Amino acid sequence: IDPKYKLTLEEGDTNLEAFRDLFLKREDKNPTGSLKDRGMAYQISQIYSEGKKNLVISSSGNAAISAAAYCRLAGFKLYAFISPKTNRGKLEKLQKLGAEIIVSSKAVSQAARFAKEKNYVNLRPSISEFGPEGYQTIAYELMKENFEDIFIPVSSGTALTGIARGFLKFGFLPRIHLCQSAAVCPLGSLFDKDFIKENFSPAKALVAKFSPLKKEIVKYIKDSGGSGWVIESEEVIKIDKDLQKNNIETSEEGALALAAVYKAREKGFNLGKTVVLLTGKKY
Repeated sequence: IDPKYKLTLEEGDTNLEAFRDLFLKREDKNPTGSLKDRGMAYQISQIYSEGKKNLVISSSGNAAISAAAYCRLAGFKLYAFISPKTNRGKLEKLQKLGAEIIVSSKAVSQAARFAKEKNYVNLRPSISEFGPEGYQTIAYELMKENFEDIFIPVSSGTALTGIARGFLKFGFLPRIHLCQSAAVCPLGSLFDKDFIKENFSPAKALVAKFSPLKKEIVKYIKDSGGSGWVIESEEVIKIDKDLQKNNIETSEEGALALAAVYKAREKGFNLGKTVVLLTGKKY
C-alpha cells in the first residue's frame, strides 16, 4: 500500500507478559481495545487506496468499533449492523465513534444485502481477500520468542488465518490451537468431542456459526500438529476470576483461550513454550 494511504492508530507491538509458566499476548492493549485493529488498519488502508468511501460491517462489537475508528481517521462513512445482544459498553463506544448503527437479529445477511444494493464495500473480514493480512504482524512479533504452541480464541478464524500465514513466511508454524465455546463451536468440535453443548457462553464475541475460511483453518491446525478445544462456561468464568485476581482485566474470550491451555494439559497434550492471545478488553 502506498505510504500516503496507510492508516494507523499505532496498533501492534502489544505487551507480551509472563503469567506463571506461559505467556499472554495483550491484544487488549491495542488502540480500540482488541486485535481487530491490526486487521482493520490494513483492510481499510487498502480500501482507502482504491478511493472508496462507504463501508458496511456486521459485527458482534469489536470489529465494528475498530472499523469505526479507522473510518473516522480516513473520513469514511461506516454502516455497522450489530446484534441486539451486543454489549452495551461496546454499543456506546460505537456511537461515540460516529458509525451509523443498524441493530438486526440477522446482521450478517442484512449487511451483505445492504452493501450489494448500495454498491458499498462489505468489510466482513472472513470474506475479504485482505481481511487476514494485518494479523500477520502478530506472527512477526512472536517469531523471535520461539513459541511452540499458540492458543487463539476463534469466531470466523480470520485472525488465526493471518497469524498462520505470517508464520509461514518465515518457514515455521507453531502448534496452533483453535479455541471456541461450548455454545458456538463449529470448528472446535471437529477436534474436541469432550464437552456438553450449551446455549450460552460468557465469550459473547465468538459467534460465527460458519466460516468461509474453514478449509484453510483446519489445514493449518493439522499441519502444525495443534488442535481445537471447546470450553464450557464454568471454566471460562473460573479463569476470568483468576485473571482479575491477578489484575488482568481482559475479555472472556481471552479467559476461554487460557482455559483451553489447562484442558489441553489435562488431556495429556505435551505443550512447549506457550502463548495465549488475549484478544480484547473487558467492556
